[in-house]
Amino acid sequence: MTKSRNNKIHPLAILGAFVFALVLLGLAYIIFNKSAEKAHAPDQQAVYNITLIAAPTQTPTVFVPTQLPTPTQPAPNILPDDTIGVGSFVKVVGTKGLGLNIRNSPGRGQTINFLALDAEMFEVVGGPEVIDDLIWWQLKAPYDANRTGWAAEDYLERVRQDLP
Repeated sequence: MTKSRNNKIHPLAILGAFVFALVLLGLAYIIFNKSAEKAHAPDQQAVYNITLIAAPTQTPTVFVPTQLPTPTQPAPNILPDDTIGVGSFVKVVGTKGLGLNIRNSPGRGQTINFLALDAEMFEVVGGPEVIDDLIWWQLKAPYDANRTGWAAEDYLERVRQDLP
């Protein structure tokens, strides 16, 4: 005799599965609802504090006329077109884009003040000095008094100036 198996599912098992499914759905809702709230949270706005400062008062200035000194015209330095000399203007040439080291005193071993680029203009204010088999000229940038130093003549070209 063979026993037939009972294929019925117990009612408590169905109830347990239903409760388990509800718990899973509740947890999923809580998790997704919190992440959605974070995504829709308004951005915090920056707060600016503005302080008004009173404008300074104007102090009256009394100008006392003084006699101005009469400017004297320096004698023009007339040199041949290619000759570099004190008072002439030069530009940096022949460095192939690498620039020219402008040094604090004449000589290859001296401290480098700055790097002058090709075609940069300078006024010759001192020199010549012959050191390390090179002729050195003291230069000053007409637009910046801090850009001054010594450069080798091999990389300088005189800029022709037309006299008025």
